[in-house]
Amino acid sequence: MITLKQHIEYLDILESGSIESLEANKKLNLMRAIRDTYPLKMGNTVSEYISNNFTLYDNVFDLVLGQFIMVEKILTGKFKFKKETDLELELATFLFRPKNEIEFDNEEPLKEQQIREEILNIPVQDFYNALNKFLENREYVLFKQFSGVFYESKDKEEVETDEEKESQSYGEDTGVDFNQQWYWYSIVRTLAQEDIRRYAEIYMLKMSVVLPEMSYLAQKNKVEAAQQRAQAALNRL
Repeated sequence: MITLKQHIEYLDILESGSIESLEANKKLNLMRAIRDTYPLKMGNTVSEYISNNFTLYDNVFDLVLGQFIMVEKILTGKFKFKKETDLELELATFLFRPKNEIEFDNEEPLKEQQIREEILNIPVQDFYNALNKFLENREYVLFKQFSGVFYESKDKEEVETDEEKESQSYGEDTGVDFNQQWYWYSIVRTLAQEDIRRYAEIYMLKMSVVLPEMSYLAQKNKVEAAQQRAQAALNRL
């Protein structure tokens, strides 16, 4: 089984069309790797290799908030990558962590570079199986179990009121750009009760704590908004 590093190298060769320029032995090795490895089978089992060498975060609940925010920024396109494999590798640095790391800490550049190299040495099938397990869990937690807490449903996103469409057509500032830019920061600010001295503490909260709290706040805001609309309607009578 080839490693993730070899997989990336082979993809680069195939995409660049430079396979014919390879030396005979390298070309033969590449053809064998293609025959023995591909197509990759998208499973969700965690291999013994990964269990023995990494602490794998395959459940959203186990992430701390700061770790979760970075994962979401990567997956939702807030960062730009030249290749899909660059995105996957960057994502993996937040999910495949050292066995001896007690709590998530990515502040040491040399340590992070070593982690990246160790990830590149993972057998490619093992890597994608583990990554897929996390992505399946994320899909369930964010879009079913806690649907609407961080992301609106697609159906709701597509529905705009006539007033919203009209205001946008006249070029009025709806605050969308501001809200998107400061979205995650505003969540930290809310959880810290706007006390900047607590932000570092909030970033280290487990998502198993953050998600129920954010779900409560989201539902509370909806109830209060409905009550305000009802009161406004009564006032107009």
